[in-house]
Amino acid sequence: MICCSLTLEHIKNLNHIFRQARFKLKDHGLFFISELHPFKQYSGSKARYETESGTEELEVYTHHISEYIDEAKSYNFELVELKEWFDEGGENDIPRLISFVFKK
Repeated sequence: MICCSLTLEHIKNLNHIFRQARFKLKDHGLFFISELHPFKQYSGSKARYETESGTEELEVYTHHISEYIDEAKSYNFELVELKEWFDEGGENDIPRLISFVFKK
């Protein structure tokens, strides 16, 4: 299994990530991705952290749901699961995270 969690928004081109996952995984291996939901990014949310001098924002790239699906398809991954995750009590709000499980 390969896991990517809250990292791919910092990678401009996902092609390399999917190519490496295809190369490294054994047959039937799983590729798990969990990222900030693109809907959150569309609304202006991005990775940031607090420092003594204030809030620092990181460089991020928005990857659309279709981009993950298309990249996976181009490397013959099978989509096993797609799930959206909400803040507690926020099921009617924009989802916070999205996760995918792909199988080689």
